[in-house]
Amino acid sequence: MRGHHNKTIKQRLKWWWSTRVLGLFNMRLKRLFTPDSNPPKRVFEFERLAPPLSDPDKDGITVILTAYRRVEYLAEQIKAIRAQSLPPTEIWVWTNASPDQLVDISLLADRVVVSNTNWLFWGRFALGNLARTGFVAFFDDDTLPQPRWFENCLNTISQGTDGILGGSGVLLPVEGGYSSKNKAGWNGRHLDEVSEVDLVGHAWFMRKEYLQFMWREEPCSWENGEDIHLSYMALKHGDIKTYVPPHPESDESLWSCRPDFGKVVGRKKVATFKTKDHRTTRSNIVDNYRKDGWVIVEEKQAAATKSFAGDLIKFNEKLRRGDNFSFVRFGDGEMIVINGEGINLSEKCNGEHKYTPNDLVDEKHRQILADSLTYDNDQYFVGLPCSCCVGEEKCHRIRQQSQQSEERLTWANLFVNANYSIFLEQTIPIIQSKKVNIICHEKAQIEDLPFEISKDFRIGSNAWVNNYQEALKDTQEYIESNKIENEVFIFCAGVLSNMLIYQLTRMHPDNTYLDLGSVFDVTMGLGQTRKYLKGSKRRLKKVCVW
Repeated sequence: MRGHHNKTIKQRLKWWWSTRVLGLFNMRLKRLFTPDSNPPKRVFEFERLAPPLSDPDKDGITVILTAYRRVEYLAEQIKAIRAQSLPPTEIWVWTNASPDQLVDISLLADRVVVSNTNWLFWGRFALGNLARTGFVAFFDDDTLPQPRWFENCLNTISQGTDGILGGSGVLLPVEGGYSSKNKAGWNGRHLDEVSEVDLVGHAWFMRKEYLQFMWREEPCSWENGEDIHLSYMALKHGDIKTYVPPHPESDESLWSCRPDFGKVVGRKKVATFKTKDHRTTRSNIVDNYRKDGWVIVEEKQAAATKSFAGDLIKFNEKLRRGDNFSFVRFGDGEMIVINGEGINLSEKCNGEHKYTPNDLVDEKHRQILADSLTYDNDQYFVGLPCSCCVGEEKCHRIRQQSQQSEERLTWANLFVNANYSIFLEQTIPIIQSKKVNIICHEKAQIEDLPFEISKDFRIGSNAWVNNYQEALKDTQEYIESNKIENEVFIFCAGVLSNMLIYQLTRMHPDNTYLDLGSVFDVTMGLGQTRKYLKGSKRRLKKVCVW
């Protein structure tokens, strides 16, 4: 969904002519030759009082507009709203205090609320809670809906896509912060189908009951970001998603805004978001909500398919939600042992494992390691080397040996290579919010880890044999004596990690057990033990295949 579809030269010329040339004539120059025969009156002298509120209407629509400074466009906006193929029940106007003279607009709207305070965009959403209709619609003052916009929204809902609907949808970037470069709607991609987005602006349409979610929590900022706040609060507290109804290139009558109106009026820089640069504020809001648990659309789409980044995002979300699970990793070293082939890495830095075939002690531990590969449990996930790392033949053999369902298999390199930046930027902040324990080398310096450690367990060289019994006993006693539940145990213990995680998952499944391998070796003073830790561009760009 990322990026704009390329327009033909003819489409580009048509878009330029309708938004720039016709818009300039229709919206600006025409007013130079149209004298204002009705000078504004002070708003306190209402020319018409509103009638009593009507009875509740579950199928009706209440439209809420905001008047601040661009009131000269309000009449045309209200005319377009009343001309909808499915017209609204009533039109209300929230008038914020303005440096301009307040004007009486009671003849235009059904109800007018005048405030001596500029509540920015929050006032209109608060007012929506007083509507007597089943649906509410909101419009920015630079938005002119086309004739079938309400019809489009109600059709979208009746066809099964019910949520926060809007006319200008934003897909947030995976790398964090706020950006509106990837958009759908009248000023973005003109799609023939409904598209899920992270937030919408310019025009909103929803069931009135969905407004309640906006007020469940205090906004991160009262200065900006109401669109971000609304969509995330609805998703978090009501599982209500945000969508842009169809905006087909071939039928502008369904659009949320007439393009020449939006392009021209929107350029008149009097709105708050135009007079102040809120990009930093909006990015901070997005980042705070993502740390709180907001899984944006592109993350969900990646996690829905088998992809290198998608699987990491999936585990990040499980970790963020507090779902207990276990993750073990099998690389070349583990598979050599399982297949009964001799190996000796004990002379390497930090004393990795060695295995001697037919040695009684080694064979006993080899069987435990093999069991950790085939252990069958719904919360137990197995990372395996992929074909691009070990070749098709070895990859196929390892998968067959694991006997694991496809749903519980993933990459052994999940936290490194091209995923290393995602791990640093997204996984670590989630871990920081948890109570964490670690099993690591006796030489490891844990003081500089980016999170607090509750309890550390130490191992030495050839730990899969030398430290297995003691490490398992110590961790078991710690969990049992302290009634440890819902904590995270991080393993940076080589082959031993899989063996311990397997046993602890069996005996104490109410915690999360993660084999993170070498990711913290530099931080813990163990050196740049892998190429990605040395900054290898080739490694850090490598996307492993499945």
